Amino acid sequence: MTTVICGTNRENSNSAIISKVYEELIKKEGEQVTVLYLKDLPKSFAYDEINGAKSNEFKFVIENKIKVANRFVFVIPEYNGGFPGVLKSFIDSVPPVEFYYKKAALVGVSSGHSGALRPLDQFTNVLHYLKVEVFSNKPKLSSIEALLDADKMNDADALKRLSEHVKTFLKY
Repeated sequence: MTTVICGTNRENSNSAIISKVYEELIKKEGEQVTVLYLKDLPKSFAYDEINGAKSNEFKFVIENKIKVANRFVFVIPEYNGGFPGVLKSFIDSVPPVEFYYKKAALVGVSSGHSGALRPLDQFTNVLHYLKVEVFSNKPKLSSIEALLDADKMNDADALKRLSEHVKTFLKY
């Protein structure tokens, strides 16, 4: 089972569109997949969960999105030269053992030209600390607005690259 994690809590984000693209590509390969949109987390999770007050809503997320997964795809936008704080808060709220010895792929999303290179490097370090094996191929989607049209990816080359990424990651 693969869980795609949309690494932002912003509404109508480009990362959400890419997360949906990944979900469809993984389904196409016959793999079970679920998507976790951080915008759907309980609003108080960053304060309550991180301090040990576990809500039933957050327990549901851990049980149905994290524990059941043997691999993750993190779609990570670049915010101010790093990855979003909500993603770090989420990681800090989940018991670390739930990530141990699993695999992850990272996908960078950026309006700029680097495709979120720094956030991908930073988040790789976080995942390594959690004993997660990170796939070396990390697609960087630069100038993301040019690759999207409404809620769809309109760039054939980028879609082909993501499709190949999914196929190789599922073999990893």
